[in-house]
Amino acid sequence: MGERRGQTDTGRDRQRSILLAALAALGLVLLVAVVYQLRTAGPRAPAPPVSPAALLGVRPGDLAPDFRVVDVEGRVVTRAVLTTGGRPGLLFFTATWCFPCVVGLQHLARFEADAGDRPFHVLVVFVDPTETDDDLRAYRQRFTFPRHWLYARDTDGIVLKYRVRFLDTKYVLDARGVVRFADVAPATYDTWRRALAAVGVVPRAR
Repeated sequence: MGERRGQTDTGRDRQRSILLAALAALGLVLLVAVVYQLRTAGPRAPAPPVSPAALLGVRPGDLAPDFRVVDVEGRVVTRAVLTTGGRPGLLFFTATWCFPCVVGLQHLARFEADAGDRPFHVLVVFVDPTETDDDLRAYRQRFTFPRHWLYARDTDGIVLKYRVRFLDTKYVLDARGVVRFADVAPATYDTWRRALAAVGVVPRAR
């Protein structure tokens, strides 16, 4: 009985060894075939170029959504208007009663003065539907904000298009309308330094 079991086990071991050897040989043949194909294949066709058009969205690198509002001076403002003249544009979302936003805009006015020559456009978007154009004009005068900035009520659902959830939200667009900076935190002078540096605007050396 013991001899038969031993012979049976030996036979199984031989079969297993033969099977493993056959699999190894097959794998080697396949490997050689793959290497041969790679060496003898002609040059590959170049990959199709990536489309240069940015995706529509509000993340850096996205093409910013378009909009159409009328500012307190009766000027129609769109994304193209905000980035006209080859200059970048900045959208800032606020309400007249947001004090941290006032501080942020004061820092922005100082940064713009330090940069000189008005190197970017500014659209201040007011999101409180109860406010009027007269409220916006009074706000501009009270805090002596620049008159060349654009001040407009959100009558086009920009808060939805730009997914605004907090006051003090800001977007910087390059001259093509592509988002280059986005932030929701209260703005300091350094915030604007970082934000506008994304589109090549820096303060002048003193």
